[in-house]
Amino acid sequence: MIILAKLAWTGTVVRAFLGLILAWAGIVKIQNPEAFIKIVTAYDLLPAGLVVLWGIFLPWIELVTGLFLFLGLWHKSAVLSSSGLFFLFAVAVSINILRGADIACGCFGFNDTNLYVVLFQDLVFLLCCCFLFFLKSTPYSLDHCLYTYRSGGLS
Repeated sequence: MIILAKLAWTGTVVRAFLGLILAWAGIVKIQNPEAFIKIVTAYDLLPAGLVVLWGIFLPWIELVTGLFLFLGLWHKSAVLSSSGLFFLFAVAVSINILRGADIACGCFGFNDTNLYVVLFQDLVFLLCCCFLFFLKSTPYSLDHCLYTYRSGGLS
């Protein structure tokens, strides 16, 4: 029972951390969409017609996913969405590493970051999402509160 409680609390910390990371990344990009669109263009993975659309909508997807993850609302959906984002980011970075591209990652403030570090970071975040996927809910999450309220008991 102690191990399960520690796993639940670890899940809470991981969930909140990943939620903050995604929300922060989204906010930074929302504040400067032109700079982010330039970075999306530099990745050279999307047709020209989709670059602006992706550059505008991706930050909002990151922000909403991050907020849902941080709050623990719709746990599985938020974890799957964040997993998809981290997977896409890892693929995009990997392709550009293989191309030998020297571009900014576009993660948190458009700084020039080593793409190998970014890839490692995305893979660690993806592993964290895999861990979270197998947890039903975590303490101090809206899902936990709603489940407890609906079941009529305290847990």
